[in-house]
Amino acid sequence: MALISLIAAISENRILADSKKEHIRVGIPWDIPSDLQHFQKKTWRHPVILGRKSYAAFNHPLPNRTNIILTRSHDYKAPGCLVFYSLSEAVTWAKMSEKEEIFIAGGGEIFAEAIKFANKLYLTIVEGNFEGDVYFPEFTNFGTVTKEEHSQENDFQFKFVEIERF
Repeated sequence: MALISLIAAISENRILADSKKEHIRVGIPWDIPSDLQHFQKKTWRHPVILGRKSYAAFNHPLPNRTNIILTRSHDYKAPGCLVFYSLSEAVTWAKMSEKEEIFIAGGGEIFAEAIKFANKLYLTIVEGNFEGDVYFPEFTNFGTVTKEEHSQENDFQFKFVEIERF
């Protein structure tokens, strides 16, 4: 049975993005290239489920992954991707072919729905409180921290954290 994992970069106050401002990458208030490398390494060759707005940050299918886009718009097209209209449909489809791990990569509403049944969190937690309007759900009671690695890049202090539900 495939693990369901959420993967996100958040601030200490759980901000994912500010949808009203243009930042480095579609509302993300930090520039940490090693976080993107971390994301690419973890999700490589696994299905990645993400909302239409999160997909817009990449604006093309992520290579060597099954890209599954969630949207409410039945007219939405994403060449090279699968499009679903509910998280449960997307996860059910991904489970048919994936035996190891399925990644959910946002946005805020999708994380809020998925955290209820997720097995694992991969979080990049950026030090500081940022302004924004897209939040990662509360996760203090999610599970046990199994890995924590501190780092610094482009004047940002951050840590890669893995939290598992047992």
